[in-house]
Amino acid sequence: MADLQQEAQWTNGDLAREVNRLGTLHGLRFTYDRTAVAHWLSGSRPRPPVPALVAEAFSRRLGRLVTPEWTGLTSQQQRLAPSSTAHPLLTFAEFAVSDAESAPRSPAAHIFSVQEIEAELGTAAGPPPRDSDSRPSTTAQRLEHLSSFFFEHVQRYGGQTLGSTLAQYIADEAPRLLAEDSPEPERPEVLTALARLSYVQAAVAADSGRPGLAQRYYQHALSLARRAGSRHDYAITLRALATLADSLGEAPLTRKLTGHAIDIAGPNAAPAVRSFLHSGRALALARAGDRPGALRALSTAVRIHPEGDQATSPFDTYSLASLQYQRALVLGALGAGPDHLQALLESLRTRPVGHHKALAITHSRIALALLHTGQWDQALPHAHAAFAAARAVSSVPTHTNVAELRRSMAAFRRRMGAGPGP
Repeated sequence: MADLQQEAQWTNGDLAREVNRLGTLHGLRFTYDRTAVAHWLSGSRPRPPVPALVAEAFSRRLGRLVTPEWTGLTSQQQRLAPSSTAHPLLTFAEFAVSDAESAPRSPAAHIFSVQEIEAELGTAAGPPPRDSDSRPSTTAQRLEHLSSFFFEHVQRYGGQTLGSTLAQYIADEAPRLLAEDSPEPERPEVLTALARLSYVQAAVAADSGRPGLAQRYYQHALSLARRAGSRHDYAITLRALATLADSLGEAPLTRKLTGHAIDIAGPNAAPAVRSFLHSGRALALARAGDRPGALRALSTAVRIHPEGDQATSPFDTYSLASLQYQRALVLGALGAGPDHLQALLESLRTRPVGHHKALAITHSRIALALLHTGQWDQALPHAHAAFAAARAVSSVPTHTNVAELRRSMAAFRRRMGAGPGP
């Protein structure tokens, strides 16, 4: 670790402050100082996830991947490598088994790593296409049904209460597929279905406030999609990973991911997919202050969005409500207040009544926008609707939005009670 610290040109205090900052991103409160770092340099080994946080701190500082093992802070048992990397299904199975058996799981059992994602982006231009078997695969159909079911559940009620339910299924199913003497694990449609299961489990983890765990499942989805030759699934997974990075304030990474996703999908991708990818790009550019670029990307997303999309899989659709909500985020990031509010109202108008999670968040944002302009009476019905919808939801982002609304309402009441100043 001393060599890494010298290369980074960090004092003990610098490293301690960066570890404390990264811990805060994962909901952990550390108060390390230069004395703690001195103990690490003299041979003391902090408990997980601190070695991973130290590695991530060096990775960001040096602009290259640094693993926890390279810091010298991990024990011999922690340094054991995965048993095999021969097939992405095997590594996926190993990870799911480890995840399912690690309950109760700490929110920081896995650390979000920018450099790991950067390494993924540098691996290849995209998955080479593969031909599917003309015979239908009942295994793929079963897995697709399951991924669609859980995806819909997360959309309606959030993913926090699912816990390790889906991970446990994957931990049972993936090794069974590998053990069978059949070509199923190599069929593109089976690999694609498994990639989608991993995608959904990533969404469950993100909804549970576990961004590092979500990242790992998205990365497994990318590996499986690459093996399947599915540029479609590879691209939408990059877009989902960009949303996760955006939620953590990783703006440069979000721009790279959204740009790469559009390149991977190509101009011949389905309109719904292209709309989904360009709307993600628009928000990334808006966060960067690129107003013309953001508006161009947003205009493209709106223009190519298919009307009356009849696709049955949630992985092939992009609802108008979701597009309008994303449009609201873009306009909000650009400071377009009235248009931002109108887009939220349009999203609400077309949102299915059973999608409690999205309804809670959208009503919260509408109420916040109205409170920001002093419209208490107009905000109140949306606030009540947000609170009512949130009662059916188990989702960290949803309850974060609702909590922000409660704080804003309390602050507004205090200002109203105080009256005009002297």
